[in-house]
Amino acid sequence: MNSAQILTRTFAFAIAIGMPCTHALSQQLLPIAGTYSVVSIAAFGANPLGQMILSNDGRYSIILTRSALPKIAAGARDKGTPEEDKTIVGGSIGHFGKYTVDAQQTTITFDIEASTFPNWNGTTSKRPLKVSGDLLSITNSTPSTGGPASETVWKRVK
Repeated sequence: MNSAQILTRTFAFAIAIGMPCTHALSQQLLPIAGTYSVVSIAAFGANPLGQMILSNDGRYSIILTRSALPKIAAGARDKGTPEEDKTIVGGSIGHFGKYTVDAQQTTITFDIEASTFPNWNGTTSKRPLKVSGDLLSITNSTPSTGGPASETVWKRVK
């Protein structure tokens, strides 16, 4: 790769994470693009399951579930009992769209295109972000379940 390609990719990455290009070479970049598995999130109990993908082009997808969701006895997703459906909806969330990172404010902003919680469709959610090695912590001040802020800890998949 020649120096022009490296410079082009550096500026493209800076734009993808929301950093002004004038600071792209002088500031440390937050290389957070990648695939992560969930470590902890209080609302989903012990041993939550989940994956977050942050692409280099500013797209993301997140899915989180409790580790022990019930199987639907009827064997078809659209034939769950009210109790099965309530437990599954209460124990899972997914959304996707675009993201940007503000390295100076240490925040990540999700432009949510669609979610399994339809109230989030078409909304923007700016959340505090902490990066420590392969761990990434994001705090959601308005969780889909209501209540106090919730921190999700993610670990980069290698």
